Amino acid sequence: MSWSNSRGSQSSKNFSASSIKSLRQYDIEQLYDEDCSDVLMVDKYLLNPRGIMSRYKFTDKAIWCAELIQANPVSKVLGFVVRSAVGTPNLQHWAFVARGTIPRMDDMVAFFVAQFGGNDYIPKYNDRQYNPKNFHALFIEGDKRMAALQVCSTKERSAVWIKPSLVLPNAHPFVPFPATAIVDAATTAVATEILTHPGGKLVDPGYVPANWTKMNARSLSELNDEMFKTPSAGRDYDLTFNNCQHFANHLFDRLS
Repeated sequence: MSWSNSRGSQSSKNFSASSIKSLRQYDIEQLYDEDCSDVLMVDKYLLNPRGIMSRYKFTDKAIWCAELIQANPVSKVLGFVVRSAVGTPNLQHWAFVARGTIPRMDDMVAFFVAQFGGNDYIPKYNDRQYNPKNFHALFIEGDKRMAALQVCSTKERSAVWIKPSLVLPNAHPFVPFPATAIVDAATTAVATEILTHPGGKLVDPGYVPANWTKMNARSLSELNDEMFKTPSAGRDYDLTFNNCQHFANHLFDRLS
């Protein structure tokens, strides 16, 4: 997926206007009549070491999934065949998500959302200052539902779920179950929903430990740097060999 639409929005926060412009795959404000003023792109203004955002420590990670857009039944089948052939789960967009709090202020919660798409290019760490396609993560303070909406594609695809630790083709009802797969029913992964369709309704606004994997505490700046160190960096997006799922997995595995 790619962040092809952008809208500037006003915010009461004291940030530069450029930090308020959040480039998203789809215009969530238009789709859901939502105020997205608190969805910020992670840039030099947000990464200011003297800013309040630097106080957040991110200690939980997950991969959130949403249904991919397929133009018609034929492309849906072809997409399934191609991705199945290379061993990656099909018809899902994956995003890496981290959850953080300010130490001794557990009610101050923020989400870091990083996702890779078809028109994106991730520069390598040493070249990140050039960033020709402005690849960036998103920072959402306090609003879990808004963080999850950033992973959605359209209003008709407003479900978001957690990638199970055991990924199987039938881990979510949106994903067809291939006849060639042999699955032990006792080990079948069940996806936990973050948002339900229709309307993108939040299942649980609170912190559910089972929905997250612990990692060593990292600052916003440290999280951001890791995006440019994955094997997806320095390479063009490729549907088969360097896609959103590869990027999300790489980042998830790096952050132990």
